[in-house]
Amino acid sequence: MINGLMHWPSQLRPKSTLPRRIEIGVFALLLLAIVLWAWHYTPSGLNLALFKQELHVALVSHPHDHTVMDLSNGSDQFELVLLTGLAESLGARLRVHRVSGPQEAYRLLRARRVDLAAGLLTAPRDDPSLTVGPEILPTQKRLVHWHGNGRAAGSLDELLQQGARIGVTSILALPEALTAAQEQAGTWGGDVELIQYADGPDLVAALRAGTVDYAVLTSIELSRLQRVHTALRASLELDASAPVVWLFPPGLDRSLIDSAHQYLETLRADRTFELLFDRHFGHLEVHDLVDVISFTRLVQERLDTLRPLFEEIALKHGLDWRFLAAVSYQESLWDPGAVSPTGVRGLMMLTTATAQSLGVSDRTDPRQSVEGGARYVLQMLERLPEAISEPDRTWMALASYNVGLGHLLDARILTENGGDDPNLWLDVMNWLPRLAQREWYQQTRYGYARGWEPVTYVQNIRSYYDWLVHLFPEPGDQNGRGPLYLSVPLSL
Repeated sequence: MINGLMHWPSQLRPKSTLPRRIEIGVFALLLLAIVLWAWHYTPSGLNLALFKQELHVALVSHPHDHTVMDLSNGSDQFELVLLTGLAESLGARLRVHRVSGPQEAYRLLRARRVDLAAGLLTAPRDDPSLTVGPEILPTQKRLVHWHGNGRAAGSLDELLQQGARIGVTSILALPEALTAAQEQAGTWGGDVELIQYADGPDLVAALRAGTVDYAVLTSIELSRLQRVHTALRASLELDASAPVVWLFPPGLDRSLIDSAHQYLETLRADRTFELLFDRHFGHLEVHDLVDVISFTRLVQERLDTLRPLFEEIALKHGLDWRFLAAVSYQESLWDPGAVSPTGVRGLMMLTTATAQSLGVSDRTDPRQSVEGGARYVLQMLERLPEAISEPDRTWMALASYNVGLGHLLDARILTENGGDDPNLWLDVMNWLPRLAQREWYQQTRYGYARGWEPVTYVQNIRSYYDWLVHLFPEPGDQNGRGPLYLSVPLSL
């Protein structure tokens, strides 16, 4: 030891040989490569989901839309059906985190607490860090007003110049047309004021009360809400295209996004997507505003008196009373004394022959008519081929109620011969109108029929039933697991 320092004898010191220096250099390079790889590594969204064996989804709830989209505890929502299928295709279990608005969904995405976000979401303008995934639905954002409280805006420029109170919800991202106008002017101009509401019911109530002059809704929301609020009017189309999309967290690769694209393309290729879309939205554009107003008026004037009868007979036969009421409205506008030019009569418009076969002696007697109509619908359901499943079975039974089972079976044969699926209402409804064309009905057993009528008939009943489910929700709507005509909305 010299001056308190330990000195190793030279023979004990490790020799710095060339191989030793090479080993150290290689180790340093490997360490540097690992650091650089970790720095630039992009985690796989798909592998993260597969590792957890769970697909976590932030799903925005829409409390303003308590129609059939939100029944059965949400299990039948259009996007939720798609998400369930996506999870199954990945071999994962779906975990849904319900959130009240896009901002909460964005927060969960940024924190990577969920794998994707859904629920009528559009691409956010205020958060470019989020990754936009596949388009789900085509929609537009519309400015609406309450008839009687104001007038439609002629143009966006006019709206911005004159000033207005515009109600929006936290659920819907602000339309690009409004934000672009604001950015261009640097201010809203005039006295334009944006007022945010927690949810749709508050927004609609404010619009009706005159607290706001206009509200921003999607085209889907407007179609549904007009059924209940007939004073809603469209003023302007703000965004020509604002598709519903799925959003994904920042900082991940595109593996999960690509899997979602592939899954949706598979559904579109085998028509599953088309059928799901028809179940949820195929009936929304059936009626114009005049029909909506007439239906709303007759609900108030006639349905209250008849509802106990519908409920009694529906319970007896295991049906949903709103289903019977929808059929009756289509048949007679709930008029017990209704008579058609062809001689059918009563609330359910039974023919003389059908009434006799059902033991109905007085077709204009409300009880006999509804009882006979309920039994006749059930007969049609039982007589259809077993290969037809719900909901197509109910829709074809309704078509048979209108045009006759023989003509419906003829249309199924034409459908099959034409290369389409005779067990899908979406295909059969396209062939039914051909029963009125000589080149087609000559090929059938039962001949000519006004085949366009059952198509309109079924779509109308689907729409009326959707209205009634919205207007008169039942506790059983939260279960929704029986045959479609038994207390489960036809539009699902």
